[in-house]
Amino acid sequence: MRRIYLLLGLAVLISSSVAAQQPARKASGNSPAQSDLKPVYQRWLGEDVAYIITPEEKRAFLMLSSDDQREQFIDVFWRRRDTNPATRENEYRSEHYARIAYANQNFAFGDVAGWQTDRGRIYITHGKPDEIRKSTSGEVWLYRYAPGLGHNIEVEFVDVNGTGNYRLRLPNHP
Repeated sequence: MRRIYLLLGLAVLISSSVAAQQPARKASGNSPAQSDLKPVYQRWLGEDVAYIITPEEKRAFLMLSSDDQREQFIDVFWRRRDTNPATRENEYRSEHYARIAYANQNFAFGDVAGWQTDRGRIYITHGKPDEIRKSTSGEVWLYRYAPGLGHNIEVEFVDVNGTGNYRLRLPNHP
């Protein structure tokens, strides 16, 4: 099985994670910063969809001027991702929130919520791995197929100092 470190995909995930965890700054013009939104919309942007919203979608959301527009945006956001629009339930949305709940329950470390950890981020964006192998330094998640990334993907997490704080191992890093 070939080892792919997912450089491009993981770099995007890491940069979006860092951006999601930093406070928004007010841009010039009339678009509000994320911190200017009601807490429910701050949470939606900064936690609920932090790993799946595109930069363009985020910019568009921040440009909206009313809560009604934001609610309509959120509705369209989920409908566009619905894997089976013929059903009442939005399977994509349900699966996404189930992944967040699983990550929070299983990958939290200290005061860090599970969705904010490296394992949580990968689990939320790619789902349950097909196999998990324990290694001397941590664990390796195997995905037979990950949409957008390819086949036979291995993602390695290192247990930092044996503390249970699993961090994504990037190429050229111990």
